[in-house]
Amino acid sequence: MYKKRMLIVTGVVQGIGFRPFCFRLANEIGLSGTVSNTSRGVHIELFGTKRQLDEYESRIATDAPPLANIQDIARVGPDEEVHVRPGEFVIQPSKAERENTVLIPPDIAVCDDCLREMKDPGDRRYRYPFINCTNCGPRYSIIRELPYDRPMTTMSEFRMCPLCEEEYKNPGDRRFHAQPVACPQCGPHVRLIAGKSEALVATSGNALDVAADHLLEGRILAIKGLGGFHIACLPEKAPVALLRKRKQRPHKPFAVMARDMETAKKLVHISPEAGQMMLSPRSPIVVCPKKTTADVSELVAPNQDTLGVMLPYTPLHHLIMERIPVLIMTSANFSESPILATNEEALENLSGIVDFFLLHDRKIQNRIDDSVVTFAGKRQILLRRARGFVPHPIVASRKLPPVLASGPEMKSTFAFSLGKSVISSQYLGDLKRLETALYYEKTLRHFLDLFRFTPRLVVKDMHPQYVSGFIAEKVLGSETDFLEVQHHHAHMASCLLEKSIEGPALGLILDGTGYGTDGTVWGGEILFGDCRSFERVGNLRPAPLPGGEKAIMEPWRYALSLLVETFGKEEGIEKASRIWPDHGAIIPAIVASANEAPLTSSCGRLFDAIAAMAGIRDRITYDGQAAMELEAASDRSAGGRIPFDIYHDDGGYKIDWRPAVEWVYQNRPKIGLHAIAGAFHLGLAESLTEACRKVSVDCGIRKVVLSGGVWQNRRLLALVISSMRRRNLEPLWHSALSPNDEAVSVGQVAVGAAYLQDLQD
Repeated sequence: MYKKRMLIVTGVVQGIGFRPFCFRLANEIGLSGTVSNTSRGVHIELFGTKRQLDEYESRIATDAPPLANIQDIARVGPDEEVHVRPGEFVIQPSKAERENTVLIPPDIAVCDDCLREMKDPGDRRYRYPFINCTNCGPRYSIIRELPYDRPMTTMSEFRMCPLCEEEYKNPGDRRFHAQPVACPQCGPHVRLIAGKSEALVATSGNALDVAADHLLEGRILAIKGLGGFHIACLPEKAPVALLRKRKQRPHKPFAVMARDMETAKKLVHISPEAGQMMLSPRSPIVVCPKKTTADVSELVAPNQDTLGVMLPYTPLHHLIMERIPVLIMTSANFSESPILATNEEALENLSGIVDFFLLHDRKIQNRIDDSVVTFAGKRQILLRRARGFVPHPIVASRKLPPVLASGPEMKSTFAFSLGKSVISSQYLGDLKRLETALYYEKTLRHFLDLFRFTPRLVVKDMHPQYVSGFIAEKVLGSETDFLEVQHHHAHMASCLLEKSIEGPALGLILDGTGYGTDGTVWGGEILFGDCRSFERVGNLRPAPLPGGEKAIMEPWRYALSLLVETFGKEEGIEKASRIWPDHGAIIPAIVASANEAPLTSSCGRLFDAIAAMAGIRDRITYDGQAAMELEAASDRSAGGRIPFDIYHDDGGYKIDWRPAVEWVYQNRPKIGLHAIAGAFHLGLAESLTEACRKVSVDCGIRKVVLSGGVWQNRRLLALVISSMRRRNLEPLWHSALSPNDEAVSVGQVAVGAAYLQDLQD
């Protein structure tokens, strides 16, 4: 007697060779039936003995393709007894359903098998820059609709030739149902265009060789990649200086692409963990300690002790890098704007920056930047979660109601819940820029349509002027229920959800700015609570932020504020005038207007102020520059520690930086920048930990979640984790999300889900 069993497999199970795997597994075990993609997942109908069915169900989980991320294998009803079974196992056409809960796979770096074929003169895809198979290539960047099939992608414009179609339909072939399959006869092609003239220089076969020639001659190129355009040039002084001048980007570090791991090791110190990440299918930029012998210009990453390095992750990159060991490969966008993705955008916006354009004709449906990762020891820190990671879900410990979160404003993302999955968009940029706001809206609408998603609740930041909330209201309509969530509570909740923590915890939330419940600007907070509610139980001592957002770009202004708070008005003005004589004329006026300035407890601004006092810089040209350069200057061998005080008042514990400000002022002429930077990191880490210990004693909670952009600082994270463990605290930090504001939308989902659960209970 045979039995019939029906399964629904959910998770990342489309676009990664899952149906071919199901086909081969069924034939191996001797089962018949069908498999098909649906909008809910992969539907499998099986006929066989109970022993065969059980083996198949078990091996789906244990033997799945390496790129699969199975969340659930659910039986649809009980097994049925049948007297006759079909004779073979068949892959059926995909089925669209009313509800989309299937998860989209991320874009994957080219695999070794495809690279071998691309380098084989006897292979029909020899030197073809768009070679791919079931195990690699574009996924998220080309998908238009679900389920994931070729007609639903931008590859639908390329009709397969007979040879590609034969591979596509052959269950024994590596390209069986590989949706982007193509070859030189039927797939996308490249062409090289001259800059402002837009004259065609080269096509197809020789376009890549001519492009490499121009790069070797010191020219600057725009190169269309997987999720958008890069700007490329040699990492030498002349081309990098020219690129900085043309792009008006004087200091922000550029990432580089190294031809292979051997070349990368000549540039940076690569730990085993960093090397594993660099070689992984995600293939992000990995920020590593720079070697003093690295053969790249200092202009690549000015005033930094690290360098962002990635390996070629598309066939096109591998072909470009054949004759070039290292290239600057920076995103083609403008400050905090989306990466350029269409040929028309690139030609319009980059003609004054690049000399040549290397274009191709495969459209990018979902533009996505390179992910950026670094490590504090063995601890992974995501600096930007994008290609290779998005749209992989964050998995909650329980099923969540449908919640949409509009996210923050500057490092914007949105997120929504599908069952146990929380899906966050890629990093989108600063919504204060019109082009970013428009792209945010377009991407949000695309996701809602793609998943046919209707939220029961929309969550937004409680800041009354955040653009993300306005866009969500525009897209969803004012009749939708909205919930406002405090920025740092969302940070805390994002880490609680990521770590599957239901009960109360402490949150040490350190970032630049966030709107507080008291109307002041928060950014250095100790919270107590969970995803439902929180209490502010500690914070950095607040101080006026002269000029508001202007002080973010001019760190000396907040340093001036701290000097006045520490030494008093007259002495503070005198000391500030000695440090910054060029600003002496306006210092008294700024101090006089301090009563009108917003108050802030921001840890990010504290880093800025100490950097300004230590002589690193009084103005910045990119977000976080002063803090990054302070970290880079930190002498890890310095034994000193800057003092902080901790006191308690009606608002909880206060971490008082005034002793630190006094110490820095007195010691800055004596011990030098590197010792000051090292002592500051150590002193701040110890004071933060001690404040958390005091709160822990009061409330009996040992778990402390660490979230907020300041935790991108590898030095501070390592020191605090070590210090907390010595004090019997249990620190928890992000590994699947970035600690910066990109995580806020996921935390908003967690808070919104808890709110709906409370209403239901």
